[in-house]
Amino acid sequence: MPPVSAVPTFALILLAAGLSACRHDSIRSENQPPTPIAVAAQPTAVASAAAPSAPPKVLPPPVIEQAPVAKDSPTSFVRGEVEGTARVVFMPGLCSNAAAYLTAFPRAAQTHGGIVAIDGDKPCGAANSGFHSFTWDPTLQHARIERALAAAGMSAPPDGFTLVGYSAGASIAELVHEKWPKLFPRLVLIAPPEDLWLEKLVDAQAVVSMSCSRDVPARMKSGAKKLGARGVRAIYMEMPRCTHGNIADGERIFDEAFAWLDQGQGGEPGE
Repeated sequence: MPPVSAVPTFALILLAAGLSACRHDSIRSENQPPTPIAVAAQPTAVASAAAPSAPPKVLPPPVIEQAPVAKDSPTSFVRGEVEGTARVVFMPGLCSNAAAYLTAFPRAAQTHGGIVAIDGDKPCGAANSGFHSFTWDPTLQHARIERALAAAGMSAPPDGFTLVGYSAGASIAELVHEKWPKLFPRLVLIAPPEDLWLEKLVDAQAVVSMSCSRDVPARMKSGAKKLGARGVRAIYMEMPRCTHGNIADGERIFDEAFAWLDQGQGGEPGE
C-alpha cells in the first residue's frame, strides 16, 4: 500500500465521506429515523459536521429537607430543578415515616420535578414516635397536602401532581384522586390492602401499579391490565427481592415510573 502522501486527494475525500457515513449509521438508535446524508454538488465538497449538542444539565446532590407545619407533623421534601414547584406528592402506609421512604429515591424525585411527602395524621404509639397512620378522609388529607406544600414553599406544576401512595397510602391516594382528578392526574399505587379501585381511577391520565416481588405482584399486575381494558394508560412495575413496606432499587424503579408517567415511555396500556 502506498504511503498516505502518495494517495490522490480525490481518493482521500471519498474515503473520508465513506467513514463519515458509517459512523453516523453505527450510532443511530432503533427509534430514530435514518439521518439523511447530503450529496455534494462537486466531488471535492466536504459536508460540515453537525453542531455538538449541549451537555446535560448536572443537578446538585439531592437533599431531603423538612419544614414545620402548624398543628401537624413536619413535611419532608426534595427540591426539583424548578424552584417553587413540586411534581410529586408521597403518602406512606400504616405506622410509617415519610422521610425514611424518601431516602430510597431522592435523586429520582429531584430529577423528575421535586417531591413533598406527608406523614399520616394519627400517631402510632407514643405521640413523639415519628410513625403515623392516615384517617380515611380524602378532604382532610387534601387540606394537609396543601398545608405541607405551603410550608415547603411549593405549588403544583401546570399539569398537576403525580400522587404516590404506598399500602394504605395508596388507597388514600385513590380517594384523593377521585375528588381532584385534574390536580392529581397521575398515580403510582404501591401494594394497597385491596385490589385497585377501578371505578375511582377511570379519569386518571396514567397509573403505575407497583409491588415488591415478594408482596402482591399478581394482584397489582391484574389491576394494571384491568385499567388498560377500561382505556386507562397503566403499567405494572416490580421492585426486586423485597417484601411489603420496603423499597428496593428505589432510584431505578422510581426514575422509570416517573419517566413513563410524564413521557409515555416504557410500555403499552395495561402491560
